[in-house]
Amino acid sequence: MSDRFDIAIVGAGVVGCAIARELSRYALRTVLIEARSDLGDGVSKGNSAVLSTGADTPFGTLECRLVARGHQRYLAEAPAMGLPVMPIGSLTVAWNETERERLEAMHKETVAAGFHSGQLVGADEIYRRVPHLSPGAVSAIWEPEEGIVDPFSTPYAYALDAVTNGVEFRSTCPVERAERRDGAWHLHTPKGEVVADTVINCGGLAGARIDAMAGYTDFVMRPRRGQFIVFDKSARPLLDVVLKPVPAPTYRGILMTPTVFGNILVGPTSEEIEDPDDWRVTREGLDTLVAAARKMLPRLLEHEVTATYCGIRPGTERPEYRIIPRPSDRWLTVGGIRSTGLSASLGIAEHVAGIVVGEMTKGERKLETTAVRVPSLAAGGDRPWLNGGADDAAYREIICHCEGITVGEVRDALASPLPPQSLKALKRRTRVMFGRCQGFFCGARVQALFDRLSKERPQ
Repeated sequence: MSDRFDIAIVGAGVVGCAIARELSRYALRTVLIEARSDLGDGVSKGNSAVLSTGADTPFGTLECRLVARGHQRYLAEAPAMGLPVMPIGSLTVAWNETERERLEAMHKETVAAGFHSGQLVGADEIYRRVPHLSPGAVSAIWEPEEGIVDPFSTPYAYALDAVTNGVEFRSTCPVERAERRDGAWHLHTPKGEVVADTVINCGGLAGARIDAMAGYTDFVMRPRRGQFIVFDKSARPLLDVVLKPVPAPTYRGILMTPTVFGNILVGPTSEEIEDPDDWRVTREGLDTLVAAARKMLPRLLEHEVTATYCGIRPGTERPEYRIIPRPSDRWLTVGGIRSTGLSASLGIAEHVAGIVVGEMTKGERKLETTAVRVPSLAAGGDRPWLNGGADDAAYREIICHCEGITVGEVRDALASPLPPQSLKALKRRTRVMFGRCQGFFCGARVQALFDRLSKERPQ
C-alpha cells in the first residue's frame, strides 16, 4: 500500500524540519521522512550552535540573504517555542598588522553590504570583554547581534510544531529508489512506498545521491569534517563572548564559544574527507584544537575536557548553497547547506515554501495554527522542577547529577508526540548523560528507564 501526499520532504535535519514547519502553515498534506531513527541525527547534531547574522558570509549571495533572514526570524520566533537565545556577541580578533588590515577591509565590506551593527574596537575593549585572552591582540570586530542557541532542541521544536500542525513524520525510512510516473514521485523505502506530487530533497550528506535517483547530477558532495572539544562548566567564567580568528578565504578558522548549556566549546577543524560517514575524532584534530586554545585562551587548558565530537558538513564542489528548483518536474533540491544551516534554517524554509507553494503546488494558507513549546535545556533555564513541578515526585528525583536532569524530564521526553527512538536521541532531548561523567554514573539506570518507558508508550 502506498500513501499519497502533496509534498514529501526527504531529510529531517534542522533545515528539513524548518521547511516542514513552514509548510504546515498551508492546507497541504505533507510528510517528512528521515533515514535515521531520529530527527537531527546527521549533520545537524555536530555544529558550534552560533547564531550568525550573515555578516561573515559571502555578500550578495543567496546564503548571505537567507542567513540574515534566518537570524531575524530566529530571534523573533524561537523564544515562543521555548528555545533559549543568548545574544552574547562575538569578537573577531586580529593579532598582527596584517590581520588588522584584513579586519578593517572586512569591516568596510560588511558595512557596504548593509550590516551596520559591527564595530571596530581596539585592544582595551577586547581585553575588557575577554580579560583572559592571550596578550598581543591589536584590534577586533565586535558584533553585538551574534549569539548562541540550543542546536539539539531547535530541529525538535521545528518538527514538533510541524507534526502538531498536520505534517506526518516517518523515521527509519531511507529513500532507496525514486521514480516519476502517473504525474507523481514514487519514493521507495523499507517501510513502503511514499507517493508525492512534489519532493523537496534535504538529504544533507546523502543529497547528491538522492538527487541521482531522480536523474539529477547538478553537484558532487565534498564533505568536510570538523572536530570539537567541549570543556567543563568550571571553565565558563573565562569567556562570555564568541571568540573568532580573522578568517582565511576558504576557512573561518577555529572559534571558541560558550554554550547555552554552560560549557566552552573549541572548534571546528576543517578536513576534507572521502567517506561521509567518517565521524572519527582524531589525535591530529585534537592537537590542532588544543594548540588553538593555547594560543588564544591558555587558561582554558587548566580545565577538564567533558567531551569531544565531530560534525560533517555537506559541502559541494562550489562554496554556495545549492537550492535548485525544477518546477516542471516538481522536485526541489536543498543542498550544500554547510555550517550556516542552523542560522539560516528559518530563512531557507521561507524561501523554499515561496518556491514550492508559488511554482509547484497550490495551497491555501491556514488561518490558525497550534503553538508548541519545548523544555528549555539552557543552564539556569526554566526547568519543570522549578516551575510548579515540585508536587510531582518524578521532578524531585535526579537521575543525571552532572546536568541535574530528573526522572520526570526523561519521562516527559519519552511521552512526546515525537519521542526519542534511541538513547543518543534521548540525550539530545534532555541532556541526560551529557555532563562531566558522560553517563558513567547514570548510564545503566537511564537505559533501563528508557527501555521501560518506551515499552509502556502506546504504539
